[in-house]
Amino acid sequence: MWQLKVNGILMPTIYYYIQDAYRAWDEEKARGVAVYCEIVPVQPN
Repeated sequence: MWQLKVNGILMPTIYYYIQDAYRAWDEEKARGVAVYCEIVPVQPN
């Protein structure tokens, strides 16, 4: 499972597939607000 971190803030949406996370990453970049964006794995507690 994966989450996006946009401008240092972890987004609440969890993606089960890396392809979905990349798609959301591209959408954030296209909006222009994402100065820095990364995809991070969800850490189980």
